[in-house]
Amino acid sequence: MRLVPEVMCIALVLSLVVATGGVGAQSADRVTVTVTVHDQAGNPVSDARLDVTWDGGSTTATTAANGKAFVDVPEGARATVQVTHSRYVRDGGYVITDASERDVEVRVYRKSSVQLEVRDDDGPVADASVLVERGGLDVATGTTDSDGVFESGTLQAGNYQITVSKPGYYTRQKPLEIDGDITNRVALTRGSTSVNVTVTDPYFDSPRPVNRATVELGDATGQTNRSGAVSLDQPVNTQPTLRVTKSGYRTVTREASVGAERSNVSVGLSRNRTITLESANERIVAGERVVLTATNAYGDPVPAATVTLDGERVGTTDGEGEVAVRVADPGTHTLSVADDGVQSNEVTVEAISADTDTPDATPTATTTAPGETTTTESGPGFSALVALVSTLAGVAAVRVVRR
Repeated sequence: MRLVPEVMCIALVLSLVVATGGVGAQSADRVTVTVTVHDQAGNPVSDARLDVTWDGGSTTATTAANGKAFVDVPEGARATVQVTHSRYVRDGGYVITDASERDVEVRVYRKSSVQLEVRDDDGPVADASVLVERGGLDVATGTTDSDGVFESGTLQAGNYQITVSKPGYYTRQKPLEIDGDITNRVALTRGSTSVNVTVTDPYFDSPRPVNRATVELGDATGQTNRSGAVSLDQPVNTQPTLRVTKSGYRTVTREASVGAERSNVSVGLSRNRTITLESANERIVAGERVVLTATNAYGDPVPAATVTLDGERVGTTDGEGEVAVRVADPGTHTLSVADDGVQSNEVTVEAISADTDTPDATPTATTTAPGETTTTESGPGFSALVALVSTLAGVAAVRVVRR
């Protein structure tokens, strides 16, 4: 009977050992990272709040007088440390990769800011764009107010690149050391530059210049010369509207980009899409064919254009832009062609019946064969006159014989 209590004791001891081992395993899942916070000079920063986060958890800590704090994080985790302090700041968090029992140092910087006063020769410049960069990264952006002032907000002390720009002004860039709350003045200068616009017709294999095209660029206007070129002045760093027009051509409108240097702009200007239809005959005999020729705005053939006769499709033009259309019924008929949404002019053809005399037909002269007599209808009194002349001729002949 004593065997049962002994077995129970052994089981109890084993259960305690297993439980103890489990607690030890759980403790081994976490590691303590010692975080030291210091400023740019290496001085420890006390009372800095640390917010540490990782996938699935977080913790907080506060640095002591020596700038140190201890944080427990999962072993091997990737943890991010964010530092908050009344006098110091750090852009972005400090990342701990593959967490383990070790020391890490986090540097913070003095809280700083910059107030920029942007002016030109006439005074403050409002609505100027400001970019504050550090290490190639944008740190602060914005525009100046009505007084020409821009305020960056909180920055960490250090060296920055300041860029100030506005349409019509040359862009200003300069390095600036920001440590504490500082004020800095930026002077902008107005400027203009020339824009050379060249207008050509891209229809041809070698684009041809378009002469006397009207070019509007912003508030400036000019006409192209024989080379298709015109030069116009524009304020620097602007994006004016470019508009090119000419009678018989399609208008081109787009946005141009004008920098600080002289620039060149090329514009393709094409003629309006038109189809001109011509008929070889205005009048034909019903049942015969009339030949039509379709050409585009450049005088070139329009192939594969749809041909209609009195509103009904009757065929398409060939590679030379021609088509022969049979007109069966007498009367006046209308023909036209269309291609890709472009309609030609209409041509009218009159078809006459084969047995109908044409009013403008020219009579054919009749040749009299030798020995034949041709009778011609005469006007009143003409026959009597002929008879009288014949009689007188006969009398004269008798007198001659008698002599």
